[in-house]
Amino acid sequence: MPTPELSATEAFDEALRADADGDEDRRWELVRHLQRHGGRAALDLAARVAGHAEPAHRGLAADVLSQLQELREEALTLLLTMARDETDPGVLSSIAVGFGHLGDERSVAPLIALHTHPDADVRHSVAFGLLGRPETAALDTLITLSADEDARVRDWATFGLARQTDADFPRLRDALLARLDDEDDDTRAEAVEGLALRGVDVGR
Repeated sequence: MPTPELSATEAFDEALRADADGDEDRRWELVRHLQRHGGRAALDLAARVAGHAEPAHRGLAADVLSQLQELREEALTLLLTMARDETDPGVLSSIAVGFGHLGDERSVAPLIALHTHPDADVRHSVAFGLLGRPETAALDTLITLSADEDARVRDWATFGLARQTDADFPRLRDALLARLDDEDDDTRAEAVEGLALRGVDVGR
């Protein structure tokens, strides 16, 4: 059945089947449909499975909630509740990304709590979730993540420090300077851009 003709329940169930079949493209097509057109029904479905025993159900709930902008307050409340007890790395990643999309100061503390998680995908999602946050604690966490062992984490954290904030203070500049010799090309480029935006000539 074409996606626009699916009810929220049908889209939710098909997304779970697509996930089980490993069809990520179809799963995300259905998630986007639920985000754009599911409304209250999508929120209620996500709330119903937010505590489900299977991570696939909880992850789908988090992905749907992450961009329910018309019901932002309720979606955020559900994600905050999920974050308290969640242990599955995939679901935690979805929750962290959702925090980034919804954008709220209440998400900063749970994101910071995850920044030392052993799973690199979770730390990468934390970096995304903190992009553009003005809080000192958020910037301090991005500074820490800019030196992460995983290149994707370093890249996103450095991008956050370089171009997603106007903040300019010694520790932030030092973090960018430290990435000028990073083995990852994208991370290096972000550091150069961030320093240039702050008037630092690095001769490159």
